[in-house]
Amino acid sequence: MITMMIFLLEPNKRLVNAGRNDIVVLPNFCTTRLNVLQPPYHDIPKSICSSLDWHGYRISFFQDNNAVLTVVLSGMNENSWVGVGVSKDGMMVGSSAVVGWMNRDGRSGTVKQYYLKGRTRNDESIPDKGELKFTNVTPTIVVKDQIIYLGFQLQFSSRLDRQPFLFAAGYGKPGANNILPTHKYRSALLVDFPKGVIRIGYVDSRKVKMTHGILTIIGWGIIIPFGASMARYLREYEPLWYYLHSSVQFIGFFVGLSGVAVGRTLYELVHADFNSHRSIGYIVLALSVLQICQFIMRPSRTSKVSKYWNKIHRWVGRLVVVLALVNIFIGLFYGNGGKPFKIFFLCAFSTFVLSQIILEIRLLLQGKRAALATTADEPPLFQVPPRT
Repeated sequence: MITMMIFLLEPNKRLVNAGRNDIVVLPNFCTTRLNVLQPPYHDIPKSICSSLDWHGYRISFFQDNNAVLTVVLSGMNENSWVGVGVSKDGMMVGSSAVVGWMNRDGRSGTVKQYYLKGRTRNDESIPDKGELKFTNVTPTIVVKDQIIYLGFQLQFSSRLDRQPFLFAAGYGKPGANNILPTHKYRSALLVDFPKGVIRIGYVDSRKVKMTHGILTIIGWGIIIPFGASMARYLREYEPLWYYLHSSVQFIGFFVGLSGVAVGRTLYELVHADFNSHRSIGYIVLALSVLQICQFIMRPSRTSKVSKYWNKIHRWVGRLVVVLALVNIFIGLFYGNGGKPFKIFFLCAFSTFVLSQIILEIRLLLQGKRAALATTADEPPLFQVPPRT
């Protein structure tokens, strides 16, 4: 079993490489000497720089000790909008972006934050919305010698480690409603700040993300909870409940373990900063392994420790179910899970809760009937002798 776990948890390099398109690794530190821009957007020491595969564009990142990130983008001016997005998973949906363009007069420019909500043109970008926090330094965009320069600073809660970014250039400029015209070029970047490395390329993680969601919802969110309920509500069917409970839990464990393995592959693919989801997932996995160890080393029913073993096994199982369901909610609603996944899981969760309520009421009624039957069969405490 340990060998199988190691095999499953080893990231699938074939899937990782298949999700990337023309990845280029460019370790490159530079000093931005763009006198066109005002401080703090020029003379930045040891920025992480890279050229982009689009009309001579270059981008630089500098992160200080206070988790302030300075970004400078430059390239050929085509009288259209350009933008840099901060992504959770390397994908556009659910990201926030800083977008800039020159105004009609050709001398002033506009820089706005956008929330990238969906893939369709109608709801693709929402102006003046997003999760990015600007510093007190005003974002800037200027054009000189047919080169456009976009600079901005962002404040993060902690220093970035490996962070996905997006770059896009569009057709034309936004109109009066500030809705962005469609993009004509886009690319994804993965910036490894400790190493000074930028990986360039489009990262398509949708299939891996979908597989991870399906396996974890079925394994941890459906099979494991229903298998746990069998141990409580099918006790009257001895020893059938025991074999059903153990068999279903083993199936759920290995389906969930496969989901964790795909999750590791997904992390290697996009390096998303989603630490709470990952941490809870590993805790659920560790507790599930503990449950299997308890099953293998379970004491006999006549043992003195059997009572304590049962209590530990019962409460650890409940903790696994609760943490697994919470983590699925986190993954779906904070990790930009698709709407079909949310509907499917909410239906399964509602069915589980409703069934538990019905079975619990049935169990209470059975207990009351058994208590009444026992009381009726008992002789009275005081018997009055018959008259002679």
